[in-house]
Amino acid sequence: MKRILLSSAIIAATFSSAAMAGDWTGWYAGGQVGYSYGEFDLSSVANPGNFDADGVIGGIMGGYLYDYGDWVAGVEVQYDFSDISFNEATGSGSFDGIARVKARAGRDFGNALGFISVGVAYTNFDGLSGVTDIDFDDPGVIAGLGYEYAINENWVVGGEYMWHQFLDFGGDGNDVTFNTLHVRASYRF
Repeated sequence: MKRILLSSAIIAATFSSAAMAGDWTGWYAGGQVGYSYGEFDLSSVANPGNFDADGVIGGIMGGYLYDYGDWVAGVEVQYDFSDISFNEATGSGSFDGIARVKARAGRDFGNALGFISVGVAYTNFDGLSGVTDIDFDDPGVIAGLGYEYAINENWVVGGEYMWHQFLDFGGDGNDVTFNTLHVRASYRF
């Protein structure tokens, strides 16, 4: 019985000190790569319809986090180059890039961080007659969740899911909703 209690105390002390080891305060920069899928609901174009879209996505990000003890909060800016596209008989089109500004908040688990994010996104669209040349002037909203793990004092890896919605994109009735799944890596300064 004493061995079990001693072992339990050692394990608890190990996890307790590991949980207190991480400090997420500071600037960071890095990149991400992933996959996106979603739907275009276009009703104000010559040949309206619903189109499924998917593609590879990846880019750069950077931000600042402040560690409040058990909780972490901050802001992040991202830019993704993308190939979120559809190709149908009535037309084709794609998002070429997505810029995001978002707030992040999460739970500090020492070397791990679970977080949620909310913010705004801007994107441009190419290809379909009636919805071309939008060039980062139609904002949308995003919400997401993710997990990061600090490999050491400077390097962090993780993953993130984000939901995006653009209403009345380029004109009334054009709604676009898509999801992204990213694998992330960043360097903390």
